[in-house]
Amino acid sequence: MPQLNARPHQIWRVFYTRPRSEKQAARRLEQDGYEILLLFRTSVHEWSDRRKLVDEPLFPGYLFAHVNEKERLGILQDQAIVRCVAFGGEMAAVTPEEIAQLRILLKVPDRLEVIEREAFPVGSEVYIYRGPLRGVRGHVSDHPKAHYLIVDFPSIRQAVRIHVPANWVRRPAGFAQQDRID
Repeated sequence: MPQLNARPHQIWRVFYTRPRSEKQAARRLEQDGYEILLLFRTSVHEWSDRRKLVDEPLFPGYLFAHVNEKERLGILQDQAIVRCVAFGGEMAAVTPEEIAQLRILLKVPDRLEVIEREAFPVGSEVYIYRGPLRGVRGHVSDHPKAHYLIVDFPSIRQAVRIHVPANWVRRPAGFAQQDRID
């Protein structure tokens, strides 16, 4: 069992869970003393005779844990944990800033929608290496929707799309001067 006061070199890691096992795994791991973050969103489920609001994991199959290497290995022993999330052979490490943003998003669980992000960020130069368009070069582009804010979580190659009223959104202070119309 981990000791919460003496936990050197902790980092936020992401773990894959067995399908529909996130809550049970989080409960067990928290009881064992691990710092776990499991995020939920509220969605409407419809049946032929009724509608119901349901809290479901924001990132199905994902569980976040603030652990050192020894604790990471301990978490992998849980029956509901499949493995640590990795990209290109490197384990995903979630920054404290991303965790802080995730915690803020929990204030509006009914406005959250997860969208998977591609491995190439918007604006990246790419070329096509297979098929009839082989050799064509270009840039990755995105088509934003009005009244949606997209918050990226690059360490797990995921993003959350949030439906927001227009009056909730402002430009960063650095853009105010150059965009002013006089």
